[in-house]
Amino acid sequence: MSLPSPKICRRVRSLFGQIGSSNANEAATAREKLVKLLADHALSWNDVSACVAAADEDDRVRAAQARHRTPQHGPPSSTAAPQYDVLQLALDLVEMHVAITPEERMATALWILHSYVFDRFDVTPRLGLLSPVRGCGKTTLLILLDLLVADPYRTDNTTPAAIYYLLERQAHTLLIDEGDNLGLLNNSVLRSVFNSGHRRGGGVSRYIAGRARKFPTFAPLAVAAIGSMPLPLLHRAIIINMQRASGPALTRLDEKSQVFPAARAEFQRWAETCTLAPDPAMPSSLRNRAADNWRVLFAIADNLGYGDAACEAAVTLTANRPDEDPGVVLLSDIRGIFDQQGIDRISSAALIERLLALDDGMWGDWRGPNDDRPPRKLNQSELSRLLRPFSIRPRTIRPAQGGSTSRGYMRAWFEIAWAAYCPPADTPTQPSKTIHLVHTQSDT
Repeated sequence: MSLPSPKICRRVRSLFGQIGSSNANEAATAREKLVKLLADHALSWNDVSACVAAADEDDRVRAAQARHRTPQHGPPSSTAAPQYDVLQLALDLVEMHVAITPEERMATALWILHSYVFDRFDVTPRLGLLSPVRGCGKTTLLILLDLLVADPYRTDNTTPAAIYYLLERQAHTLLIDEGDNLGLLNNSVLRSVFNSGHRRGGGVSRYIAGRARKFPTFAPLAVAAIGSMPLPLLHRAIIINMQRASGPALTRLDEKSQVFPAARAEFQRWAETCTLAPDPAMPSSLRNRAADNWRVLFAIADNLGYGDAACEAAVTLTANRPDEDPGVVLLSDIRGIFDQQGIDRISSAALIERLLALDDGMWGDWRGPNDDRPPRKLNQSELSRLLRPFSIRPRTIRPAQGGSTSRGYMRAWFEIAWAAYCPPADTPTQPSKTIHLVHTQSDT
Protein backbone atom coordinates (compact mmCIF):
# COMPACT_ATOMS: atom_id res chain seq x y z
CA MET A 1 0.00 0.00 0.00
CA SER A 2 1.19 3.47 -0.91
CA LEU A 3 -0.20 6.16 1.36
CA PRO A 4 -1.29 9.53 -0.02
CA SER A 5 0.33 12.83 0.96
CA PRO A 6 0.38 13.96 4.61
CA LYS A 7 -2.28 16.53 3.75
CA ILE A 8 -4.71 13.82 2.58
CA CYS A 9 -3.82 11.65 5.60
CA ARG A 10 -4.70 14.53 7.92
CA ARG A 11 -8.02 14.92 6.07
CA VAL A 12 -8.72 11.19 6.52
CA ARG A 13 -7.94 11.51 10.23
CA SER A 14 -10.23 14.52 10.60
CA LEU A 15 -13.20 12.87 8.88
CA PHE A 16 -12.66 9.61 10.76
CA GLY A 17 -12.80 11.53 14.02
CA GLN A 18 -16.03 13.28 13.01
CA ILE A 19 -17.76 9.93 12.45
CA GLY A 20 -17.94 9.57 16.21
CA SER A 21 -19.83 12.86 16.59
CA SER A 22 -22.96 12.85 18.74
CA ASN A 23 -24.68 14.79 15.97
CA ALA A 24 -26.12 12.11 13.68
CA ASN A 25 -26.22 14.36 10.61
CA GLU A 26 -22.60 15.46 11.12
CA ALA A 27 -21.47 11.85 11.59
CA ALA A 28 -23.32 10.71 8.46
CA THR A 29 -21.90 13.55 6.36
CA ALA A 30 -18.38 12.81 7.60
CA ARG A 31 -18.80 9.11 6.77
CA GLU A 32 -20.01 9.91 3.25
CA LYS A 33 -17.07 12.27 2.64
CA LEU A 34 -14.58 9.76 4.02
CA VAL A 35 -15.87 6.96 1.76
CA LYS A 36 -15.47 9.23 -1.27
CA LEU A 37 -12.01 10.41 -0.19
CA LEU A 38 -10.82 6.83 0.25
CA ALA A 39 -12.18 5.85 -3.14
CA ASP A 40 -10.55 8.84 -4.85
CA HIS A 41 -7.13 7.67 -3.56
CA ALA A 42 -7.62 3.92 -4.09
CA LEU A 43 -7.82 3.30 -0.34
CA SER A 44 -10.09 1.10 1.76
CA TRP A 45 -11.35 1.17 5.33
CA ASN A 46 -8.43 -1.09 6.22
CA ASP A 47 -6.08 1.79 5.31
CA VAL A 48 -7.65 4.34 7.65
CA SER A 49 -5.50 3.39 10.67
CA ALA A 50 -2.31 3.70 8.59
CA CYS A 51 -3.40 7.14 7.35
CA VAL A 52 -4.13 8.28 10.90
CA ALA A 53 -0.72 7.04 12.06
CA ALA A 54 0.98 8.81 9.13
CA ALA A 55 -0.83 12.06 9.97
CA ASP A 56 0.22 11.76 13.63
CA GLU A 57 3.85 11.17 12.61
CA ASP A 58 3.76 14.18 10.28
CA ASP A 59 2.52 16.30 13.19
CA ARG A 60 5.47 15.14 15.31
CA VAL A 61 7.92 16.01 12.54
CA ARG A 62 6.41 19.46 12.13
CA ALA A 63 6.50 20.04 15.89
CA ALA A 64 10.17 19.03 16.08
CA GLN A 65 11.00 21.33 13.20
CA ALA A 66 9.07 24.21 14.74
CA ARG A 67 11.09 23.94 17.95
CA HIS A 68 14.28 24.55 15.97
CA ARG A 69 13.01 27.12 13.51
CA THR A 70 15.42 30.02 13.01
CA PRO A 71 13.57 33.35 13.32
CA GLN A 72 13.05 34.96 9.93
CA HIS A 73 13.19 38.70 9.41
CA GLY A 74 11.66 40.13 6.25
CA PRO A 75 10.46 38.06 3.29
CA PRO A 76 11.57 34.45 2.95
CA SER A 77 14.88 33.93 1.22
CA SER A 78 14.90 32.45 -2.26
CA THR A 79 17.93 30.29 -1.40
CA ALA A 80 17.79 26.71 -0.16
CA ALA A 81 19.14 27.70 3.26
CA PRO A 82 17.70 25.75 6.21
CA GLN A 83 14.96 27.34 8.26
CA TYR A 84 16.03 25.59 11.46
CA ASP A 85 18.83 25.64 14.01
CA VAL A 86 20.47 22.47 12.75
CA LEU A 87 22.96 22.12 15.59
CA GLN A 88 20.25 22.45 18.24
CA LEU A 89 18.21 19.89 16.32
CA ALA A 90 21.14 17.45 16.42
CA LEU A 91 21.77 18.19 20.11
CA ASP A 92 18.14 17.51 21.01
CA LEU A 93 18.01 14.24 19.09
CA VAL A 94 21.19 13.01 20.78
CA GLU A 95 19.97 14.07 24.23
CA MET A 96 16.63 12.29 23.74
CA HIS A 97 18.21 8.92 23.00
CA VAL A 98 21.69 8.71 24.58
CA ALA A 99 23.05 9.38 28.08
CA ILE A 100 26.31 11.33 27.67
CA THR A 101 27.66 14.55 29.15
CA PRO A 102 26.76 17.95 27.67
CA GLU A 103 30.31 18.33 26.35
CA GLU A 104 30.19 14.91 24.69
CA ARG A 105 26.76 15.74 23.30
CA MET A 106 28.13 18.92 21.71
CA ALA A 107 31.07 17.02 20.20
CA THR A 108 28.76 14.31 18.85
CA ALA A 109 26.30 16.81 17.31
CA LEU A 110 29.13 18.74 15.65
CA TRP A 111 30.60 15.46 14.36
CA ILE A 112 27.23 14.58 12.80
CA LEU A 113 27.20 17.89 10.90
CA HIS A 114 30.86 17.51 9.97
CA SER A 115 30.01 14.37 7.97
CA TYR A 116 28.24 16.65 5.47
CA VAL A 117 31.24 18.98 4.98
CA PHE A 118 34.31 16.90 5.92
CA ASP A 119 35.72 17.06 2.40
CA ARG A 120 36.28 20.83 2.76
CA PHE A 121 38.98 20.17 5.37
CA ASP A 122 42.23 18.24 5.51
CA VAL A 123 41.30 16.13 8.55
CA THR A 124 38.18 14.19 9.51
CA PRO A 125 38.38 13.25 13.21
CA ARG A 126 37.51 9.72 14.18
CA LEU A 127 34.74 9.34 16.77
CA GLY A 128 35.49 6.73 19.42
CA LEU A 129 32.50 5.40 21.38
CA LEU A 130 34.11 3.54 24.29
CA SER A 131 32.59 1.88 27.34
CA PRO A 132 33.95 -0.25 30.18
CA VAL A 133 31.23 -2.92 29.81
CA ARG A 134 28.28 -3.87 27.63
CA GLY A 135 24.95 -2.12 27.80
CA CYS A 136 26.20 1.47 27.90
CA GLY A 137 24.43 2.72 24.77
CA LYS A 138 27.21 2.46 22.18
CA THR A 139 25.07 0.60 19.65
CA THR A 140 22.13 2.96 20.21
CA LEU A 141 24.34 5.95 19.52
CA LEU A 142 25.78 4.24 16.45
CA ILE A 143 22.27 3.58 15.12
CA LEU A 144 21.35 7.21 15.81
CA LEU A 145 24.41 8.31 13.84
CA ASP A 146 23.31 5.99 11.03
CA LEU A 147 20.00 7.88 10.92
CA LEU A 148 21.58 11.35 10.92
CA VAL A 149 24.99 11.45 9.22
CA ALA A 150 25.66 11.86 5.50
CA ASP A 151 25.90 8.67 3.40
CA PRO A 152 26.10 6.25 6.33
CA TYR A 153 27.56 2.76 6.07
CA ARG A 154 27.07 0.81 9.31
CA THR A 155 28.42 -2.66 9.96
CA ASP A 156 29.28 -4.91 12.90
CA ASN A 157 32.35 -6.35 11.20
CA THR A 158 34.47 -5.48 8.21
CA THR A 159 37.70 -6.10 6.35
CA PRO A 160 40.23 -3.65 4.87
CA ALA A 161 39.23 -4.60 1.31
CA ALA A 162 35.53 -4.03 2.03
CA ILE A 163 36.31 -0.49 3.17
CA TYR A 164 38.68 0.66 0.46
CA TYR A 165 36.58 -0.85 -2.34
CA LEU A 166 33.51 0.84 -0.85
CA LEU A 167 35.21 4.22 -0.61
CA GLU A 168 36.58 3.95 -4.12
CA ARG A 169 33.03 4.10 -5.46
CA GLN A 170 31.57 6.71 -3.13
CA ALA A 171 32.46 8.59 0.04
CA HIS A 172 30.62 7.19 3.06
CA THR A 173 30.48 7.87 6.77
CA LEU A 174 31.77 4.58 8.20
CA LEU A 175 30.07 3.39 11.39
CA ILE A 176 31.76 0.33 12.88
CA ASP A 177 30.27 -1.53 15.85
CA GLU A 178 31.98 -4.27 17.88
CA GLY A 179 35.35 -2.60 17.38
CA ASP A 180 36.83 -4.68 20.19
CA ASN A 181 36.24 -7.80 18.06
CA LEU A 182 38.13 -6.55 15.00
CA GLY A 183 41.53 -7.68 16.24
CA LEU A 184 43.05 -4.26 15.58
CA LEU A 185 46.14 -5.08 17.65
CA ASN A 186 47.10 -7.83 15.20
CA ASN A 187 45.39 -6.57 12.04
CA SER A 188 47.90 -3.97 10.89
CA VAL A 189 46.17 -3.53 7.49
CA LEU A 190 42.83 -2.59 9.03
CA ARG A 191 44.64 -0.26 11.45
CA SER A 192 46.34 1.47 8.54
CA VAL A 193 43.01 1.91 6.72
CA PHE A 194 41.43 3.49 9.80
CA ASN A 195 44.45 5.70 10.48
CA SER A 196 45.14 6.82 6.91
CA GLY A 197 41.54 7.89 6.38
CA HIS A 198 42.02 10.58 9.02
CA ARG A 199 43.76 12.94 6.59
CA ARG A 200 43.06 14.03 3.02
CA GLY A 201 45.07 12.02 0.53
CA GLY A 202 45.18 8.96 2.75
CA GLY A 203 45.04 5.65 0.95
CA VAL A 204 46.34 2.11 0.63
CA SER A 205 48.10 0.65 -2.41
CA ARG A 206 47.45 -2.79 -3.89
CA TYR A 207 48.88 -4.64 -6.88
CA ILE A 208 45.89 -5.63 -9.02
CA ALA A 209 45.76 -6.93 -12.60
CA GLY A 210 49.41 -6.26 -13.20
CA ARG A 211 49.55 -2.69 -11.89
CA ALA A 212 49.62 -0.76 -8.65
CA ARG A 213 46.39 0.95 -7.60
CA LYS A 214 45.86 3.37 -4.75
CA PHE A 215 42.52 3.21 -2.98
CA PRO A 216 41.35 6.33 -1.11
CA THR A 217 40.51 6.01 2.57
CA PHE A 218 39.72 9.64 3.49
CA ALA A 219 36.26 9.43 5.08
CA PRO A 220 34.52 10.02 8.44
CA LEU A 221 34.74 7.06 10.78
CA ALA A 222 33.05 6.21 14.10
CA VAL A 223 34.06 3.07 16.01
CA ALA A 224 32.24 1.63 19.03
CA ALA A 225 34.22 -0.66 21.33
CA ILE A 226 34.41 -2.03 24.84
CA GLY A 227 37.64 -1.04 26.56
CA SER A 228 39.93 0.70 24.14
CA MET A 229 41.43 0.93 20.69
CA PRO A 230 45.00 1.16 19.37
CA LEU A 231 46.82 4.29 20.49
CA PRO A 232 47.37 5.80 16.99
CA LEU A 233 43.63 5.55 16.35
CA LEU A 234 42.81 7.10 19.73
CA HIS A 235 45.08 10.05 18.97
CA ARG A 236 43.09 10.64 15.79
CA ALA A 237 39.76 10.46 17.60
CA ILE A 238 37.39 12.45 19.76
CA ILE A 239 36.42 10.07 22.54
CA ILE A 240 32.90 9.65 23.90
CA ASN A 241 33.04 7.71 27.17
CA MET A 242 29.78 5.79 27.35
CA GLN A 243 28.29 4.84 30.72
CA ARG A 244 25.04 3.14 31.65
CA ALA A 245 22.20 5.63 31.99
CA SER A 246 21.29 6.49 35.57
CA GLY A 247 19.20 9.63 35.06
CA PRO A 248 15.76 10.22 33.52
CA ALA A 249 14.42 7.61 31.13
CA LEU A 250 15.52 8.08 27.54
CA THR A 251 13.21 8.11 24.54
CA ARG A 252 13.12 4.77 22.73
CA LEU A 253 14.86 5.08 19.39
CA ASP A 254 12.29 4.59 16.63
CA GLU A 255 14.32 4.00 13.49
CA LYS A 256 11.23 4.41 11.30
CA SER A 257 10.37 7.87 12.60
CA GLN A 258 10.16 10.52 9.88
CA VAL A 259 11.92 12.95 12.21
CA PHE A 260 15.28 11.54 11.08
CA PRO A 261 14.97 11.94 7.30
CA ALA A 262 13.53 15.40 7.92
CA ALA A 263 16.54 16.27 10.09
CA ARG A 264 18.96 14.93 7.47
CA ALA A 265 17.29 17.05 4.83
CA GLU A 266 17.87 20.12 7.02
CA PHE A 267 21.51 19.17 7.59
CA GLN A 268 22.01 18.77 3.85
CA ARG A 269 20.44 22.17 3.13
CA TRP A 270 22.72 23.75 5.72
CA ALA A 271 25.78 22.05 4.18
CA GLU A 272 24.91 23.32 0.71
CA THR A 273 24.71 26.95 1.81
CA CYS A 274 27.10 27.36 4.75
CA THR A 275 30.45 29.16 4.61
CA LEU A 276 33.08 27.68 6.93
CA ALA A 277 36.36 29.25 8.02
CA PRO A 278 39.26 26.95 7.05
CA ASP A 279 41.30 27.89 10.13
CA PRO A 280 38.98 28.99 12.97
CA ALA A 281 40.31 30.39 16.24
CA MET A 282 40.84 27.71 18.88
CA PRO A 283 41.92 27.67 22.54
CA SER A 284 45.68 27.60 23.09
CA SER A 285 45.39 24.34 25.02
CA LEU A 286 44.54 22.50 21.80
CA ARG A 287 47.74 21.75 19.93
CA ASN A 288 49.07 19.39 17.30
CA ARG A 289 46.74 16.48 16.53
CA ALA A 290 44.09 17.59 19.04
CA ALA A 291 43.83 20.88 17.15
CA ASP A 292 43.60 19.00 13.85
CA ASN A 293 40.74 16.88 15.21
CA TRP A 294 38.70 19.84 16.45
CA ARG A 295 39.34 22.31 13.59
CA VAL A 296 36.38 21.30 11.42
CA LEU A 297 34.10 21.14 14.47
CA PHE A 298 35.08 24.66 15.53
CA ALA A 299 34.43 25.94 12.02
CA ILE A 300 30.92 24.47 12.15
CA ALA A 301 30.25 25.81 15.64
CA ASP A 302 31.39 29.32 14.66
CA ASN A 303 29.16 29.24 11.58
CA LEU A 304 26.13 28.39 13.71
CA GLY A 305 26.88 30.71 16.64
CA TYR A 306 28.05 28.03 19.10
CA GLY A 307 31.76 28.89 19.24
CA ASP A 308 31.90 29.33 23.03
CA ALA A 309 30.05 26.06 23.68
CA ALA A 310 32.39 24.19 21.32
CA CYS A 311 35.41 25.71 23.05
CA GLU A 312 34.13 24.60 26.46
CA ALA A 313 33.45 21.10 25.16
CA ALA A 314 36.87 20.76 23.53
CA VAL A 315 38.78 22.01 26.57
CA THR A 316 36.80 19.76 28.94
CA LEU A 317 37.07 16.61 26.86
CA THR A 318 40.77 17.17 26.19
CA ALA A 319 41.60 17.98 29.82
CA ASN A 320 39.69 14.97 31.13
CA ARG A 321 41.50 12.64 28.79
CA PRO A 322 44.78 11.34 30.22
CA ASP A 323 47.62 10.70 27.81
CA GLU A 324 47.33 7.02 27.02
CA ASP A 325 50.96 6.43 26.02
CA PRO A 326 52.76 4.51 28.81
CA GLY A 327 55.98 6.38 28.02
CA VAL A 328 54.33 9.76 28.62
CA VAL A 329 52.66 8.49 31.81
CA LEU A 330 56.09 7.32 32.95
CA LEU A 331 57.63 10.73 32.27
CA SER A 332 54.92 12.42 34.36
CA ASP A 333 55.33 9.96 37.21
CA ILE A 334 59.12 10.41 37.23
CA ARG A 335 58.76 14.19 37.35
CA GLY A 336 56.44 13.81 40.34
CA ILE A 337 59.07 11.68 42.10
CA PHE A 338 61.83 14.22 41.44
CA ASP A 339 59.59 17.06 42.66
CA GLN A 340 58.41 15.22 45.76
CA GLN A 341 61.90 14.13 46.76
CA GLY A 342 63.50 17.48 45.93
CA ILE A 343 66.45 15.75 44.26
CA ASP A 344 68.39 16.24 41.05
CA ARG A 345 69.48 12.60 40.55
CA ILE A 346 68.27 9.11 41.41
CA SER A 347 69.53 5.58 40.95
CA SER A 348 67.64 3.17 38.71
CA ALA A 349 66.92 0.89 41.67
CA ALA A 350 65.54 3.76 43.78
CA LEU A 351 63.45 5.05 40.89
CA ILE A 352 61.89 1.62 40.34
CA GLU A 353 61.15 1.37 44.06
CA ARG A 354 59.33 4.70 44.09
CA LEU A 355 57.42 3.98 40.88
CA LEU A 356 56.13 0.71 42.34
CA ALA A 357 55.05 2.57 45.49
CA LEU A 358 52.77 4.99 43.64
CA ASP A 359 49.19 4.47 44.80
CA ASP A 360 47.70 5.25 41.39
CA GLY A 361 50.51 3.86 39.27
CA MET A 362 50.37 1.13 36.65
CA TRP A 363 53.90 -0.08 37.30
CA GLY A 364 53.15 -2.74 39.91
CA ASP A 365 50.73 -4.34 37.45
CA TRP A 366 52.76 -3.73 34.29
CA ARG A 367 51.49 -5.59 31.23
CA GLY A 368 53.97 -4.34 28.65
CA PRO A 369 53.77 -1.41 26.23
CA ASN A 370 51.03 -3.16 24.24
CA ASP A 371 49.07 -4.19 27.36
CA ASP A 372 49.21 -7.80 26.15
CA ARG A 373 51.51 -9.55 28.62
CA PRO A 374 50.85 -11.23 31.99
CA PRO A 375 50.96 -8.62 34.81
CA ARG A 376 54.22 -8.18 36.67
CA LYS A 377 56.30 -5.47 38.34
CA LEU A 378 58.23 -3.05 36.15
CA ASN A 379 61.99 -3.70 36.27
CA GLN A 380 65.06 -1.63 35.42
CA SER A 381 65.47 -3.09 31.92
CA GLU A 382 61.90 -2.26 30.97
CA LEU A 383 62.25 1.20 32.49
CA SER A 384 65.25 1.80 30.27
CA ARG A 385 63.39 0.59 27.15
CA LEU A 386 60.43 2.89 27.85
CA LEU A 387 62.69 5.93 28.22
CA ARG A 388 64.92 5.17 25.24
CA PRO A 389 62.59 6.74 22.59
CA PHE A 390 62.92 10.03 24.49
CA SER A 391 66.74 9.86 24.22
CA ILE A 392 67.03 9.20 27.95
CA ARG A 393 69.36 6.40 29.03
CA PRO A 394 70.73 5.35 32.43
CA ARG A 395 74.34 6.25 33.10
CA THR A 396 76.76 5.96 35.93
CA ILE A 397 76.00 8.66 38.50
CA ARG A 398 77.48 9.56 41.87
CA PRO A 399 75.17 10.20 44.83
CA ALA A 400 74.81 13.88 45.78
CA GLN A 401 76.08 13.17 49.29
CA GLY A 402 79.01 11.07 48.14
CA GLY A 403 79.38 7.32 48.23
CA SER A 404 79.61 4.60 45.62
CA THR A 405 78.42 5.16 42.07
CA SER A 406 75.44 3.40 40.48
CA ARG A 407 73.40 3.40 37.31
CA GLY A 408 70.75 6.08 37.37
CA TYR A 409 69.28 9.30 35.98
CA MET A 410 69.82 13.04 36.36
CA ARG A 411 66.83 15.37 36.46
CA ALA A 412 68.36 17.56 33.74
CA TRP A 413 68.17 14.68 31.27
CA PHE A 414 64.34 14.75 31.44
CA GLU A 415 63.71 18.47 31.00
CA ILE A 416 63.43 18.46 27.18
CA ALA A 417 61.06 15.45 27.20
CA TRP A 418 58.93 16.96 29.97
CA ALA A 419 58.56 20.20 28.05
CA ALA A 420 57.49 18.35 24.89
CA TYR A 421 55.23 15.62 26.25
CA CYS A 422 53.95 16.53 29.71
CA PRO A 423 51.59 19.23 31.02
CA PRO A 424 53.05 22.17 32.99
CA ALA A 425 54.55 21.28 36.32
CA ASP A 426 51.80 23.08 38.25
CA THR A 427 49.04 21.12 36.50
CA PRO A 428 48.07 17.92 38.34
CA THR A 429 48.83 14.88 36.25
CA GLN A 430 46.03 12.50 35.40
CA PRO A 431 45.78 9.23 37.33
CA SER A 432 47.80 6.51 35.71
CA LYS A 433 45.48 3.68 36.76
CA THR A 434 43.28 3.89 33.68
CA ILE A 435 42.38 1.35 31.04
CA HIS A 436 45.74 0.33 29.62
CA LEU A 437 45.55 1.24 25.97
CA VAL A 438 47.17 -0.46 23.02
CA HIS A 439 50.56 0.95 22.03
CA THR A 440 51.67 -0.08 18.56
CA GLN A 441 54.99 1.71 18.32
CA SER A 442 58.12 -0.31 18.84
CA ASP A 443 59.93 0.18 22.13
CA THR A 444 63.32 -0.54 20.63
